[in-house]
Amino acid sequence: MRITDINVDGFGVWHDLDLRRLSPEVTVLHGWNEAGKTTLMQFLRSVIYGVSPERRSVYLPPVNGGRAGGALGVVTDDGPFRVSRYADRSESDTGRVIIEMPDGDQQGDRLLREAIEHVDEATFNNVFALGLDEIQHLGTLGGSAAAQWIYRLTSGLDRIMLYDVIVGLRASQKKLLDSADGKSKCATLLEDKERLEGEIAELAGQTRVWCQRGLEIEEIDQQVATVRNEVREREHRARRVEVAMGIREQWGKRVETEARIASMAGLYPLERNAIAELDELNDRIEEHERQRDILKGQRHQLRDEAEELGINEVLAANCCRVEGLAEQQEWLESLAAQSAEFEAEADKLAARFESETSRLAKQWFGDSNRRLELTSEQIKELAPQHAAMEAAEKQLEEAELEYEAYRGEEEKFASQLAVANTAGERMGLPTNLQDAGELVASLRRRLNVEQKIEQTRRSAIELEGQARELLDGQVMPLRLYVAWGACVFGAVAAFVIWQMTEGRPQFGQASLLLAIVSGLIPALRWARENQTSDDLDGIYRQLEDLHRQLETARAERESLESDLPVAEGSIVLRLQTAEKHLAELEDLLPVESERRRATEASRAAESAYQSAKARVETSKKQWRGALKALGLPEELSPKELNLLAGQYEQLAQLEQKALSRADDMARRQREFDRVVARIQRLAEESGLIVEDAEPLDQLEHLLQESRLQKARIEHREKLRERAKELKAEEGKHARTAISLTRKRSSIFEKAGVDHETAYRQIAADLEEVERLEQQKKALTREIVAAIGKLGSEEDFAPLFAPEVVHTLDKQWEQLASEHEASEKQLDDLLKQRAQLKEQQRLLADDTTLTEKQIELGIVEANLARAQESWRERAVVSQMLERVRHEYELHRQPETLQEATEYFRELTGGMYTRVWTPLANDILFVDREDGSSLAVESLSRGTREQLFLSVRMALVAMFARRGIQLPMILDDVLVNYDERRAAVAAKVITEFAAAGHQLLVFTCHEHILNIFKKLSADCRRLPSRFGEIFDDEPVEEEVLEEEVVEEAIEEVAEPEPEPVVEEIAEEPEPEPDPEPEPDLYYSATIAPRPAPKKKIVEQVEEVVEYDYEIPSGEGAIEYDWDHDHPSEDARLLSGSGIHTDWQ
Repeated sequence: MRITDINVDGFGVWHDLDLRRLSPEVTVLHGWNEAGKTTLMQFLRSVIYGVSPERRSVYLPPVNGGRAGGALGVVTDDGPFRVSRYADRSESDTGRVIIEMPDGDQQGDRLLREAIEHVDEATFNNVFALGLDEIQHLGTLGGSAAAQWIYRLTSGLDRIMLYDVIVGLRASQKKLLDSADGKSKCATLLEDKERLEGEIAELAGQTRVWCQRGLEIEEIDQQVATVRNEVREREHRARRVEVAMGIREQWGKRVETEARIASMAGLYPLERNAIAELDELNDRIEEHERQRDILKGQRHQLRDEAEELGINEVLAANCCRVEGLAEQQEWLESLAAQSAEFEAEADKLAARFESETSRLAKQWFGDSNRRLELTSEQIKELAPQHAAMEAAEKQLEEAELEYEAYRGEEEKFASQLAVANTAGERMGLPTNLQDAGELVASLRRRLNVEQKIEQTRRSAIELEGQARELLDGQVMPLRLYVAWGACVFGAVAAFVIWQMTEGRPQFGQASLLLAIVSGLIPALRWARENQTSDDLDGIYRQLEDLHRQLETARAERESLESDLPVAEGSIVLRLQTAEKHLAELEDLLPVESERRRATEASRAAESAYQSAKARVETSKKQWRGALKALGLPEELSPKELNLLAGQYEQLAQLEQKALSRADDMARRQREFDRVVARIQRLAEESGLIVEDAEPLDQLEHLLQESRLQKARIEHREKLRERAKELKAEEGKHARTAISLTRKRSSIFEKAGVDHETAYRQIAADLEEVERLEQQKKALTREIVAAIGKLGSEEDFAPLFAPEVVHTLDKQWEQLASEHEASEKQLDDLLKQRAQLKEQQRLLADDTTLTEKQIELGIVEANLARAQESWRERAVVSQMLERVRHEYELHRQPETLQEATEYFRELTGGMYTRVWTPLANDILFVDREDGSSLAVESLSRGTREQLFLSVRMALVAMFARRGIQLPMILDDVLVNYDERRAAVAAKVITEFAAAGHQLLVFTCHEHILNIFKKLSADCRRLPSRFGEIFDDEPVEEEVLEEEVVEEAIEEVAEPEPEPVVEEIAEEPEPEPDPEPEPDLYYSATIAPRPAPKKKIVEQVEEVVEYDYEIPSGEGAIEYDWDHDHPSEDARLLSGSGIHTDWQ
């Protein structure tokens, strides 16, 4: 994951802060103290991991306003997107993540979690974030503590370290079984178990006494149960006698009631509401007979009323004709009115026709008596001349518009060409396309020659170094010279001794051997010198060739420089300007061709315009001739002719309208006369003629009489219908009364009586029987309630026999005395049982034995759990030791090897290796001379260098596993001197170039300058105390920086010295050095203004970073649900460690 943009809407002291186009490698953010660097780092963590309560309490709400939150521009393997998080919904809101894709689509936080590879915040802080706090903490630790802390970095980082888990498990095992003071948990539990078993054996004797008391209590309980059964039996018998004494009166009344009920047996069983039904039936019969008589009288009254109505039968038969004439009443009135109206309108239209005829003749011909008949055929004869004149005028208008358009287009293209030529002349560039192309080619050759000179110079320096080494090799080393001298001396000495010892073979052989060696050494030396001389001659020849190539290249450079026009700026900038101008000239080639095409088209359009004007004049002459032939004025235009024709056409329509109105008047009068005759004939037939009346009045009189007769007929029909309804209702009531009378007679027959009085007596007797039954049931309920659960009525019946009922009082007294004796015996048994129970309770209350047994069970359970816990810790400890051994054997060497490379570079080669012995939790470093030192013996600055090296190695290890996150460094170089800081900055820059993004925060100016010299992306944070910084055009600076950096990479010479010294001491290859442009910029980051779309597009075209992320070797999984594991979980299962160590 790479961060490309930072946008802070509101967070702490920042408001509307916009950092755009961050480098994919190193971005240095410089700000003085209190500038807000820590706030910006916390903002990055808040957007990625959410706003924690701690960050909210410090940084929210924003000091300077704005919405709480912001956004990050991010590039991952899935492409670029924008991560926004705002925490303004509530006090506990951690912020909702919104992912905005380049196409505008919005998603949740899935892409963010995948981008950070599910790395939690604790791991991010332990691996990818290195700050001044950790550096200061390292400085406060002692030697051994600092060494142990650095070692832990090499054994994995997460919420808990593998080393801490192993140490915790070892301590837990010792507490359980192998304590140093001999008081381990398992030993203590065993001692408690032995003590409790002895005490339980002593307390077991009390159980036998308690069992004897229990047997005695069981015997007494059996006797108590027998006596209680006898008491209950006597109580039951006494209770039955007592209840029988209480219900003797009710029992006697019930016997009497049953006798009376038996005396009334045999009555006809009537319904409960039989009398009510009889009364209702009598009322209904009476009501129906009364309604029958009323309806009969009403029917006779209606018949008399219908006979008294007077009806005209002739008029009634012709009602439809009268209604038809009545519907035409309004039409008759309109006919009379229309006839008068049409007559007046016809006269008025005739007068208007004469007046308009005279007016038009005077208007067009000057003679009011002239009459002109202009027909449509005459107008059609003029249509060809009219159409020809209109077509000519339309062509003239189109030709004029086309001519103006081509002339404007020609002027526009000419203006564009003039502007381009003026811009090229102002910058001293050729305006010709061919000259501009030659200038670009010359500048490119000039740049290639410069690169060739630099490459040749580097090759010459390398050959000179090789020549010096060969020259040094020609001189015999002192050690070889001494060895050769010793061989010669030994050969001479051996020869002398051989001569003195009379030719002993041992000394002769030694002398010969030493002589051979003495001769062989000069021979080999001579052969090596010859080979070295040949190699040296070859190098000198190559140097001469390189010097000749260098001179030739310099001469070519001078020649090219003299041919080029004099201009300010470097070759790179001049080449860029010339290429841009050449591209503009190439873009203008189509403009020149378009201008020529527009000129030709303008000339053709002008010719067409003149031809159209001539055709318009010809068509006008033909039009005037045609008007004269028709007797019309020659000066009439087509528009005036249309007006004249329209006026005469309206005049003809006016004449036709006058004639039409006269015809309408005659037609209306004939229709009116026909309707009046029909009205008069109908009045005569019905005998309702009104003397001296108008037709409409006679019609109104007929209509009124017709309505009256119609109403009378309707009333008569209603009377007849009502009489029929009354007759039908009268018949219903009569039939219903007869039916009800028959029903009443059938009821008497069923009951076996002849009249209503006897029927009512049966009903009274039945009510008496029902009352006696209710009384019997009430007595029975009282008897049953008194008996209760003592038995049934059959059980009590023998007590009410005549010979027994008088002895109930004596039986009750005898049962009471027997019950009292049994109660006394029961009390004696219960007292004896209570005494035995108290003795047993005293024995049972002594719970010492039970407590000891329970305590023993608890101790045994605790001992079993302790043993199981020790076994679990032993197994887990052994597994983690294997994991640790596997990691130290395979993974840790990889990390330490990479840390060794960084540590060697940071220390300038003073320390060559970082290593750790197997099964030991210490680190060693090897010096250049091969000696090893423990970490605690290193100086504070060297420890900080080692600490930084290990952290960088861990970041690289995570990257190889596919987890690439930005590394944040907060003033980690603050304790370094200038030389160490320069070397560290170079190492950090090279580390970033390997594919890691670093964000470096610092408040020191010299550190910012060091990174500037290394071509890092350096920026300044704006001051919050009113200081003003000049805004710089970022897009131009980025363009210049990118091109010049590329050139430097091509011609830079690698040196073994630090980068700072290399840049300062490197000589300028050009003989006449020009002022070097500022290759680095220090962009001031101010609160962002309103974004300009044009600038953003230019920057995106120029600045292109490669955000491709290399694929990882493995995957690391982290548990997001165990951010704060408990101590037991950390010791037993190591749930905090989720790295795949296998």
